[in-house]
Amino acid sequence: MMELRRLRLLHELAQRGTIAAVAEALSYSPSSISVQLTELEREAGVPLLERVGRTLQLTPAGVRVAEHAARALDADEAVRAGLAQLGDAPRGRVRATFIQSTALALLPHTLSSLAASAPDLSVEVTQVETAPALDALRSREVDVVVGVEYDPVPVSRYRDVDRRDLILEDVRLVLPADHPLAADGGPVALASVERSRWAAGHRGTGHAALIESVCNGLGGYAPDIRHRTDDALILRALVSSGRVVTLLSALIGAATPEIALRPLAEGRIQRTVFTAVRAATAEAPAVIALRRALYAAARAATARRDDVTLVRRR
Repeated sequence: MMELRRLRLLHELAQRGTIAAVAEALSYSPSSISVQLTELEREAGVPLLERVGRTLQLTPAGVRVAEHAARALDADEAVRAGLAQLGDAPRGRVRATFIQSTALALLPHTLSSLAASAPDLSVEVTQVETAPALDALRSREVDVVVGVEYDPVPVSRYRDVDRRDLILEDVRLVLPADHPLAADGGPVALASVERSRWAAGHRGTGHAALIESVCNGLGGYAPDIRHRTDDALILRALVSSGRVVTLLSALIGAATPEIALRPLAEGRIQRTVFTAVRAATAEAPAVIALRRALYAAARAATARRDDVTLVRRR
């Protein structure tokens, strides 16, 4: 009989590749993980790991057991979720990730709603970009991801992840308010800002990929990115300085006396805000409660706006 706790360690090793990475993710010492994996090999009766040069890899048997571990962990979560449904109200802890712009738009209303509807539920929030957040979700470090996907930059889909779209929002070109192209209020062609300096997210983020994809694909040039930050408020501040342009979604990109938002002449670009949970926990009361609160917050944030649309529940 193989212990579920040890099976999880093998599953994490299959996902992360090194014992050091597993130790960091789970807050264990590498030596304790090695001891537990050795015990798991004893329980399995066959070698699960082998050294290839300086790298520790799963044997064919190890790969098979890691696949079994994933199914066993899903089954365990599904049973726990089913038992939790027998309780009177959501309780316990739910760990959620947001990026900054969605947190600013949705988090206050969400937490206020949960304080009233699920007072025994503790929500822990971490700011994480969408791609690593989905990895953390699948490795059970977090329970709910509030992620974003830009039109030209798809986010990976996974069979073990239940994704539900929440909001569609327009993406606009953000210019200094006194920029000549902002004067008439109409659409602006990307070609007209080819020589501008740009501000974008850090390399590897969705925002950086969006700007590079849109400028190359629609504008026909590589943007001159001079500033990088994942902080949307800093992006706005950089534009208001009068020295750069950027792209921002409608929820965070509201016009001020310092900046102007303009649609792209090349066509409409949108960003999807979505929630994602492990499929095995989609019916857990805590997950359902948080998703309902997020939907209510999204409904409030999109009311009476034509640049942000609530995605109707399936």
